[in-house]
Amino acid sequence: MNYLQGKNVTCCMSMLGFAYIIVHILGCAQLQTKEFVFSPSHKKYTFAMPEKGWEQIKTDKEDIALWHKQHHAMIALISSNVENKGVPLETLNNRLFIGIKEKERILNENSMVDNQSAIHTILLGEIDNCKLKITSYVVKAGDSVYDLLYWAPPDSFDYAKGDFDKMINSFKFTFTEEPPRKKNTE
Repeated sequence: MNYLQGKNVTCCMSMLGFAYIIVHILGCAQLQTKEFVFSPSHKKYTFAMPEKGWEQIKTDKEDIALWHKQHHAMIALISSNVENKGVPLETLNNRLFIGIKEKERILNENSMVDNQSAIHTILLGEIDNCKLKITSYVVKAGDSVYDLLYWAPPDSFDYAKGDFDKMINSFKFTFTEEPPRKKNTE
């Protein structure tokens, strides 16, 4: 029993470590929510926050990070400016998974988030001997890239994934000038 509790703590720390790596590689913002809607004034999007079981984790590098203690799951959203507008979406997607070992891509497909081209990826991987299942959407819109991620141990992945799916479905860009919309190339 003590071994399993120690392993559980190690996996939780690995997931938090993954969050730390992700958020320190990518952008910076303040937390701002109102009536379960996240809408940072200096960013160009809004989405419905998951309500039950999720706790905001305040760090200095991501737009928002949420932790679900019961299911050892995390959601992170990171937006950043695209310095080289010619960088393909696939390259931006691949940078999310640097440092993850034993990667097994389950899904890698073109998708749409609020009518903007995206890449949706689901993969299994390992960080610090802890297995994780990760789903992500990477969206390039206007001058920014948006990384939307959810991860948890594989055995608890599906329990809170619906909250992430609702977040993705509610995600809306609030551009003052509409960037050109790209068609899905599936």
